Amino acid sequence: MAPLPRCMFILPLFPLGICAQYVGSQSCQPCHPGQFTAQAMSEHVHALAPAKPGSPGEWAFGAGRKAITYVSHKDEETYIERAASYFASTKSMGVTPGHQPAIDLEYPTFDPTTSGARCFRCHSTGQPVLAAGFTIQPAENGIRCEACHGSGAAHVAAGGGSATIRNPKRLNAVELNAFCGTCHRKPPEAGVEGDWTDPWNARHQPASLSQAACFRKSAGSLSCLTCHDPHAPLGTSAKAYDQRCAGCHQGVRHRTVTAGTACVTCHMPEVQEPAPELHFTNHWIGIYANGNSLVPVSRPDRSLPPLSLPPTAEGKFAPPNALSTLLPLFAQAVSEREKALGAWDAKVARSLKAQGLFLKTLGDLEAAAVPLGKALEIDRHNNDPDLFAVEESLAQTYELTGNRRQAFELFQQAAVGVDLQVAARSYASLAPLDPAHASDYYAKAIAAQEKVTGADHPRVAMLLNRLAQALEEKQNFRESELLLRRALAIQRKALGPSPDTATTLINLGSLLQNLQRAGEAEPLEREAIAILEQKRPQSVELAAAYTNLADLLSTQKDFAPAVALLRRAIAIDEAIYGTDNPEVAVDLTNLGELLKGHGQDAAARTALDRALAIYEKRFGPQSPQARDVRESLRHLR
Repeated sequence: MAPLPRCMFILPLFPLGICAQYVGSQSCQPCHPGQFTAQAMSEHVHALAPAKPGSPGEWAFGAGRKAITYVSHKDEETYIERAASYFASTKSMGVTPGHQPAIDLEYPTFDPTTSGARCFRCHSTGQPVLAAGFTIQPAENGIRCEACHGSGAAHVAAGGGSATIRNPKRLNAVELNAFCGTCHRKPPEAGVEGDWTDPWNARHQPASLSQAACFRKSAGSLSCLTCHDPHAPLGTSAKAYDQRCAGCHQGVRHRTVTAGTACVTCHMPEVQEPAPELHFTNHWIGIYANGNSLVPVSRPDRSLPPLSLPPTAEGKFAPPNALSTLLPLFAQAVSEREKALGAWDAKVARSLKAQGLFLKTLGDLEAAAVPLGKALEIDRHNNDPDLFAVEESLAQTYELTGNRRQAFELFQQAAVGVDLQVAARSYASLAPLDPAHASDYYAKAIAAQEKVTGADHPRVAMLLNRLAQALEEKQNFRESELLLRRALAIQRKALGPSPDTATTLINLGSLLQNLQRAGEAEPLEREAIAILEQKRPQSVELAAAYTNLADLLSTQKDFAPAVALLRRAIAIDEAIYGTDNPEVAVDLTNLGELLKGHGQDAAARTALDRALAIYEKRFGPQSPQARDVRESLRHLR
């Protein structure tokens, strides 16, 4: 059989010869001696180093100010994060966060989401490459000049000049938060929240800062650089940080003199991580209750939209340490395996699959389909058991690009394979592509999932939820209720008061509400709201839960609480989508109708006028939405 043609990929923003463009931090020293010397003393420089003799691993990740975690190369496919880390607070070894005692964790070298290469990308400078045995070789250990300023070859060749080098200082506050968040964790997308009650999130400073009212109301005057000099060691004096606070909060009075001189201590408390040896400063600036250092008790940010600023010219470039810069590493793995093993070898297919999934993670779906297609061709030729997982991945890619027919065919093939976990996911993916038979697909997905994980696993609960919704659409309310109650029982036991549990509570509450069983629905919906207010206080799920409960209360003639809930839903949706989004118009219409039904015509007109303006702007004056609102306004006194 003829060898497969090699895949060609276009890497936007990263021209050929990228490795040669990095010149190393020593090239920066002659022109920038002060910054070079200061930065050489910072923690960033020591983010990665070869481990000292006698250490449990080959690489030492972390500057040692708080901790050092050790990593070793296992084989061509795997890196190992060691179970024992060094903690500076105790000057001793302890259990690495996320590990069980004495149990190392394995990370695939080329996995699109948990790749060991991602660790090296953020802890080193320049373009990492693959060395012998598929070991990752950093260009320069630690975070040096070009990790933030980009490749310096053109700058050096030109003898300097701002036009030939990146400068994060030219970014606005939002862009800078995302820039630093490339490695320190970016802020969540609007309406998508993590679990803020998880102490581990406190170590993700940009994500936390983005939630703070101080940041959202700063008009761009507050950024990472307000308090931190990236060219110097991290400051430890609370007084120095307090002075930054006083620059904006002049004249603020406190009950005691001590409180007025302890801004950071009170408003950015230390959070103890799951590892008791670790503490991080919470960058969600706010007012905290005693005993709670995770989420402020006062939440003015809940009604504040995320900070939005005009983009800068500097902001159009990807950060030098962006995830996309690892693409050459994935391409190198494919190329070297093709040369060494031949184009039809199973390991080539694994590298092609990894490359395709990585491109899919980056959102380049058309490019992702190329290596995934070639991986599938090789696996079919070799009758490799991984072919069902590749079929599923390629089907997902086709579905996302709108190629539903090919996606459907591949999901069908993956669903009947020997990999039951792939089968469960594929059956679930077939359901929305063939709604008429959705309940049949979900039933098959549940059967496959139960064989893999047992009947009481959270993934089974998720599939039960989907089957229940499909049956509800067919008016099979009794069976839908039973499935939701089973899902809820699984989640209560396995997950406790989690966002997934809240979703099932909302679904069950909505079903009961539609069946005129408001007395049973209300406690479920209130329980869901209590969970989401704690776990995801500014999310689309919480806004929807408020709306559902408001609808229930309005049918019970409980007017004032229903209005209050709708106003809270509006505040969240305005913060997520902006004030002129159709989602906000839906909320305003609901509020207007509720107010109109209780004789508050003036307040109803205010809400409906706003909704009408949004609909006319977004969809046009003759849109169905605009016409409906005008008809409602016509009946107001």
